[in-house]
This record gives sequence, C-alpha cells and structure tokens, in this order.
Amino acid sequence: MKTILNKRLLAWLLAFVMLLGTVGMVACADDTTDDPKDPATEDDGTTPDEDPEDDEEPRLPLDLPSATYGGDEIHFLEWSCGGQETAGESWIPWEEVAVDDYDGDLVNSAIYDRNSHVEETYDVKITKEYISIDKGYIETVRNNNTTGDNAFQVITLRTTNIATLVFENIMANMFEMENLHTDMPWWNQDSVRSYTLGTNLFFAAPEMLLRDKGATACMFFNNKVATDHEIDNLYELASEGEWTQEELISMSEDVAADLDGSDAMDSMLDMWGVAGGQRDIPYYLFTGSGLKFAHINDEGYIEYDFGDEESIVILKDIFDYIMYSDFYTSGHEFEVNNVIDVFTGDRSLFYFGMVKHVMQLRNMESIYGVLPIPKASEDQESYSSLVWMHHDSVLGVPAAVPEGDLGMVSTVLEHMSYISYYDVYPSFYDTVILTKSTHDEESKRMLQIVFETRSFDPGQYWDNGSGLHGGNGYLTFHEKGVSDVASTWASFEEAVYEKFDELNAKIDGLE
Repeated sequence: MKTILNKRLLAWLLAFVMLLGTVGMVACADDTTDDPKDPATEDDGTTPDEDPEDDEEPRLPLDLPSATYGGDEIHFLEWSCGGQETAGESWIPWEEVAVDDYDGDLVNSAIYDRNSHVEETYDVKITKEYISIDKGYIETVRNNNTTGDNAFQVITLRTTNIATLVFENIMANMFEMENLHTDMPWWNQDSVRSYTLGTNLFFAAPEMLLRDKGATACMFFNNKVATDHEIDNLYELASEGEWTQEELISMSEDVAADLDGSDAMDSMLDMWGVAGGQRDIPYYLFTGSGLKFAHINDEGYIEYDFGDEESIVILKDIFDYIMYSDFYTSGHEFEVNNVIDVFTGDRSLFYFGMVKHVMQLRNMESIYGVLPIPKASEDQESYSSLVWMHHDSVLGVPAAVPEGDLGMVSTVLEHMSYISYYDVYPSFYDTVILTKSTHDEESKRMLQIVFETRSFDPGQYWDNGSGLHGGNGYLTFHEKGVSDVASTWASFEEAVYEKFDELNAKIDGLE
C-alpha cells in the first residue's frame, strides 16, 4: 500500500528544499510539464507560495510527462439520482468535473480555468454527462465493458454502489497507471487506504472531487440559541480537542425546554438541544468516536473490527441518546421528514448534518457556526468525520479504456487533481462554504478540521450483502423504536463474517 511519506516524495521534498535555498525557485525536470500558463505558476516563474509574506508551504512539483493527444476526448460519466442533471442542492450540490463557461462564481471559474489549462496543455477535450443510479447507471457501465465501446474514460460513483463494478472486474487498477501518483496529497490518503483491495485501487477520492466533501459529517450550531443560553466556548472546546459527546449531551440537556405549555417535549415548537436525522446520525457519531466497522490491512484484505464489547456499548449509547433522550428530535416521532426548520427557526442549539447542508442554511437569519462531530472522549487522538457513502463521490477508470489511452487518461486526471488541490479546493472552501454560508473565520478553522479528518469506512460500503446496514439492521432502529445493538449484532454476526470472507476470497481474483 502506498503512503505519502514514501521514498519518492522524501526525495522530491529534499530536492525542492535544496533548490529553494539556492535559486529561490523550482525548476521542473525535463520530462515533466513546465507550462508558464499553469495556474500554479506566476508570470515570473515563481509559485505564489514563494511570496516571503505567504506562510503557506511551497507547492510540490508535478511529475508528469510532456505530451499531447491530438484533440482526444476525456469523457466523464457522473452519477446522480432521481434524474438530476444540473448542480443545485440534493445529489449534485456543486459541479466538480466540468462547467460550460464562467458564471461569475469563483468555484465555477476555478474549475473552468483548471480544465482550460489541462485541455490546452495536452490537446484534449474534457466533457461530462450525468446518469441516475435509478435510471440505468450501473447497466450503462456494465454494457460499455461488455461491448468495449470506450464511451467514457472516467466515472464517478457514490460508494454504496461500487461493489458490483469492482467484483465484476469492470474497473481498471489505478495503482498500475504510471501517471497517477496516488500517494500524493491531492489524493485523499484515507480513501486510498480504504479502497485498496489486495494490490488494486479501483476507486478513490482525489481532490478534484467536491461531492465527497459535501457528504462529510459535521455539526452546525445556532449562535443565537447559544448566546441566549450563555454558551460561548464551542470553538475553544473544538480547537483544544475537548469537544466530546459528553459536552454535547450536557449542553443539549441545558437548552431543551417545553415551550408549548404541554409539560412535555412533544412538539416541534419546543426548544431542542439537537435536531437531526434518524438513520445516518448514529453512523456519524460512531465514526466520530474514532471507530470503523472494518479497515484494510497491510496486505490489502478487509479486517472486520466491529463486534467487541467496546464498540457495541458505544453504538448502543449513541442509539439511546438519539432515540430516547428528551433533547434530540429527528421529527420522526411527529411525522416530520425534515427538521432543519427547527434549527433555522432558532428552536435547537445544534443540527447534525453533512457539509453540503450549508446550502439549506443560506437564508437563515441567525448566525450559525460549524463544528466537527464530537469525540467519544478527550483521550481520543483526533476527530473523525465520516464521508457518508450514500451521498459521496469517488472516481475510477473503466477497464474498457484501451491500454494505449491509459497514459492520456492518467495524465489528465493527475493534473486536474493537482490543480484542484492548490486552486479549486481553496476557492470551494472559501467561497461556497465560508463566504456564502458560514459567518465567521473560526468556522473556517472548524471546516479545516472536518476535511482534514475525513474517514471512509470499508465495513459499511463493502458490506452490501449481510443486511447489518440494511432494511433489518441498524439503519431501521429509529423506525422500529428499538436500540438492541448487541442482539442485532448476534443475529447478523455469522452473515457479516461470511460476507467478508467471500469478499476477501474474491480479492485474489481481481485483475
């Protein structure tokens, strides 16, 4: 398995530091792209990061060959749901692959400039189309592999749907593509570790993607409610690593109050400590506790982690907190599907959600802030932010792409990811998330924590067969009004281990 701190990167860094100390600029090797029009390069040949007043680290060199491809098309097949084909809210909160033209938005402009630069550098054309998961997406990819049409060269897909394509050997191994450097920081390293199977990497989350960031779990707090209840230390707690589930529960209990005169917490008009969903939030908190259901070991096999006493107790406590407390509302008990109005209407202190939910808070009158999902305890090494598999986006190359085209495809993907890491991602970060949505600089630091601690859980997205996370498992506890974590695990344990034994056996047969 590849890691960031490998010999090649260390050698690059050493060479870079030596060059920086002697000539004050970075010179690219003869066999790498060195285009003065690269958004990462200023007119005088220096990178913006070399400004003596800029505290950012210098940009790493881009290790790609000089090549042109005669106007060939790099066509992306992107996933959607419910027929959505344009960005807005829901399944496609932001365009991430291509835009048609400038529309005045800085993220749009950064993506347009990135693609224009890559297209001009390699003489290629970057295009995209959307197909809904519920309208034949998987069949389209499968048929393309069967016919060898090579109708698209890259696909994006939400993680919950990738197993079929992987174990039908429909995807190409990105570890074998010479121009993809998946150990570099423009490839999220937890995604690389968590999607590795044996010696294969069929999907991962490079920084050119935005929907995986939008699908990252976080918390929002209502500043008016916090101020009214003299709560003013949330950012400090989070920054000091002291934002824990105990603190969350304590504050929520203090805030919750009957407001409609019924002497019970039985209305959406009451004041709630926390508002949030009912199915996915337990997973946010479980991952926030520093746990995963499974991980990929050093040999590339899946090791299942859930089922010991500690993990069962932690998950049971989480379900009890969400289902039986008098300060948490999902709206389910009142037959309300969306409780975000409780938060925006100043009737809850906290709201559990994903980063992309900032788009639903744009018109909120009260100021709100962002926090990471709380730790289980202060002793926990770091925060952990689940990337929710039903809404995220990961990227792969179909096996139908001819071997002769893989150099072009990998070069374009690597360059797009590189520019995204240094230019598109910051624009996304500062404009879509901060300027347009949140209201203070401290929330930006909280979002940095959220994104820096993104976590992909193989025990969830590879488990498409045991049922533990399906209609009869943990996802339906709230609807059933139960939290029998231990007994449910006991009933599924054999099926889970059988499923993962089957998956590990299939890994040896992957091409």
